[in-house]
Amino acid sequence: MARTWHKTLILLMWLALPASGWMYWSAWDRLPARMAVHFDANWQPNGYTSRDGAVQLGIGILFVMLVLFTVTTLIIETLKPQAFWPALVIAYSVLGICAYANYSIVNFNLQARLVRSERLRQKSSSQFPVEGTSSGSAVDGVRSRRPAAD
Repeated sequence: MARTWHKTLILLMWLALPASGWMYWSAWDRLPARMAVHFDANWQPNGYTSRDGAVQLGIGILFVMLVLFTVTTLIIETLKPQAFWPALVIAYSVLGICAYANYSIVNFNLQARLVRSERLRQKSSSQFPVEGTSSGSAVDGVRSRRPAAD
């Protein structure tokens, strides 16, 4: 009886795969063509890929983790049954983190697209210079980025 529950719990891990796939599918037309998929310590994106690449990366990592944890927990259940529950908790925790990472990548890119479109609207609505600014401010900004000549 307990082994039936064990196998059912192992199979339930696989629900993370269609759930993550559905997340990407439901937001597909709203995702940007270039998606951020890697972030630095300050949560600034520093790695980008296409939409297709993001799905392949996220679902691919999740698939590999599912295969590894399924095989591992089945072996542990057979060879060392008393270690099954800790192994299952670890598997669910890691898979939960992977699924949350997929969710966060989709959510970040949806939010970033909204922020970018808002910035574009603000730029297009302020085509005329504001009183008190120099007419060459854009050129001055470029000049200030250049290193000073010795």
